[in-house]
Amino acid sequence: MIGVLVADSSEHIVANLTRRLGAEEDMSVCGSAGDGERAVQETLRLQPEIAVVDAQLPGMDGVQTTEMLAQYAPKTGVILMSMDSGNELYRRAMLAGAREVLQKPFKGDDLVAAVRRVHEFQVRKLAATQAATAANAPPSSAAAEAASQPHGKLITVLAGKGGVGKSVVATNLATLLARERSGGVVILDLSLQFGDVTALLDVKAERSIADLAANNAVTDPDVVHQVLADGPEGLKVLAAPASPELADYVTTAHLRALLDELRRTHDIVVADGTSQLSEISLESMDRSDRVLVVTDFSVTSVKNTKMLLSVVAHMHMDMNRISVVANHRDAPDTAGLDRSRIEHFLGLRLLAEIPHDPASIGVSVDRGIPVVLSNPRSPVSLAFERLTEAMSIGSLAVATT
Repeated sequence: MIGVLVADSSEHIVANLTRRLGAEEDMSVCGSAGDGERAVQETLRLQPEIAVVDAQLPGMDGVQTTEMLAQYAPKTGVILMSMDSGNELYRRAMLAGAREVLQKPFKGDDLVAAVRRVHEFQVRKLAATQAATAANAPPSSAAAEAASQPHGKLITVLAGKGGVGKSVVATNLATLLARERSGGVVILDLSLQFGDVTALLDVKAERSIADLAANNAVTDPDVVHQVLADGPEGLKVLAAPASPELADYVTTAHLRALLDELRRTHDIVVADGTSQLSEISLESMDRSDRVLVVTDFSVTSVKNTKMLLSVVAHMHMDMNRISVVANHRDAPDTAGLDRSRIEHFLGLRLLAEIPHDPASIGVSVDRGIPVVLSNPRSPVSLAFERLTEAMSIGSLAVATT
């Protein structure tokens, strides 16, 4: 049965579409929404195979809603409905993640056909991912398989919004962890299109994760070792692709196998994720021992952080693995929120608070040297040291009452 969610501000249209789709033996409308925010919430709750979304939804419009669904519910295929037949809308819809665009008014048969096409695409996509996973899993005896199980810990660093200092947190955390475990820590840049890890560490990487994926070498320990670049304090670095278009080479199956290989050969893997949820970042989150979500003190960033945490909850992940770090990107007197208000809004205590230190951070970023090395006694460096200690011994998420 193909579950469909219908999002349109007109109850009359919702009723008509529900009636038409319900006439098909293999389709069922499992939910509806009258605005963009509700559409995202209902999709996360119901997990439909298809979402049919009107372009003129109130609040978040249909394109914005499509973008949110592509980030937070990648297994749901999106069909956008619109009165506009222009190429610009079609381009925006495709870039946002829609699989098809239907121009209103359309025939019921056209909608049914579109639902079937998008559903078939999603099924093929899932099958391809599963096949790639199977191809990357070499047969082994039970004893050999047990002996080769990864032992290293995976830490994924994410953000619900760009520009909050996520990669700065990830690189400084990885540097401090590497200092404690010489050669035992690797940082993986999962911001596949626009990764900053090599720039922040002043590392010249000749090859990247895309080279491993393109050559199906993610499980070859010798090749993986050759691709890793040397960073500070013995830290190993696996760079993001050199060009954005090369990101398409990397699938979730590649990442799954690569993470297992890195965890077999390293004590700790730090994955610097994205500022928008994708199948790649969701895969890394799901396999992580610990997840750090970085926010700043702005209202929009904290709002996006809460939405990200709601996605995690719908994935039934153990919330004790999740923590939030708040970074004072701006001066405290200009920030929109303070720590207590953020904790109250999110319903959990912050694991760490990174102070406002633009001079130290500015020099660090410009020189490509982690601030914990360029200015180790600065307030921000001391905060990163406390964060590293908390990662080692602390409980990652403490719910508030």
